[in-house]
Amino acid sequence: MAFMMLEAVDKQRLDGLAEAAEAYVRGAFGLGLGLQPLAPANLPHFLLDRYRFWQGALQDHPVILMEMKGQGRGVTADLLKHRDLVRRHLGVPLVLALLDSVPTAIRKQMVERKIGFLAPGAQIYVPEALLDLRERAPAITHDPGAQLTPSAQVLVLAALLGEPIDGANLTELALRFGVAIMTMTRALDELEALKIAKSKHVGRQRRLSLQYTGRELWHAVEARLQSPVRKVREVKGRLPDEVAPLAGESALAHYTMLSEPRIARRALAAARWKHITGQFGLAPATPFDHDRVEIETWSYDPHVLARQPAVDRLSLYLSVRHDPDERVAQAAAQLLETFEW
Repeated sequence: MAFMMLEAVDKQRLDGLAEAAEAYVRGAFGLGLGLQPLAPANLPHFLLDRYRFWQGALQDHPVILMEMKGQGRGVTADLLKHRDLVRRHLGVPLVLALLDSVPTAIRKQMVERKIGFLAPGAQIYVPEALLDLRERAPAITHDPGAQLTPSAQVLVLAALLGEPIDGANLTELALRFGVAIMTMTRALDELEALKIAKSKHVGRQRRLSLQYTGRELWHAVEARLQSPVRKVREVKGRLPDEVAPLAGESALAHYTMLSEPRIARRALAAARWKHITGQFGLAPATPFDHDRVEIETWSYDPHVLARQPAVDRLSLYLSVRHDPDERVAQAAAQLLETFEW
């Protein structure tokens, strides 16, 4: 009975580690791993006894993650040999060790032996893809005239939209905006370097403290803010508001007196484009399709700031403020004129 209880606890821990790996890679690269449990029958039994496996994809390449079962057993000298066995039996070149943590000594050994690994919240090292990203990277200096990164922009816009950002800790912010804690840490570092925010420590927690509010904050950051729109596609299909809120002229028509456009426009996070395309069967549109819709893919998830059924006013303003159409430009100006600072 005791053995069965320990087995259940260990399984729960490993499932949590796989979820953490998903969140970490999505936050770091904007990519989904799509991990699924894997128990291949053609692997030697001693490997199945020692490791738990997941299959997924990294940058469109199949990937296998292998996690050593049992807490406190660490990484052994056999890992390189075992990884090569998994490669050979499953025919997947990209096999990474999934680790709870990555102590300096272990990191050095694995890098020297070119063993790829993923330690959620700490580092991903994939020599085959030339990826080596660490949580504790050297501090980055910011060009005084540079635009804010998407994650830092989301924090600022959320504060301007009245969300309780000031005083929140990084874990709360990461969960709220669906990114890795590492991403939120870098966003706060960026705002702090630009003197837009300061970080306060309460115990071991690092909390955000903005130096401006309301209209003053807007004037402090306006020149650094950028359109969230990466690309616009015209497809055939239908998407509900809860999946892709109204954007562009469609959102302007929702907030202002601008007439609705002939073809509706909606917004998605760029990282979700492939998933949503498959889920809703979207396909490139032709001029003869009646169910056409324009899709903006954004550098951040529009849902984290959206005011249903449309994207938020400030992100919308940033996406259309330079539109050459005078009607659109006037409607964009109205968004700020009626905004409650």
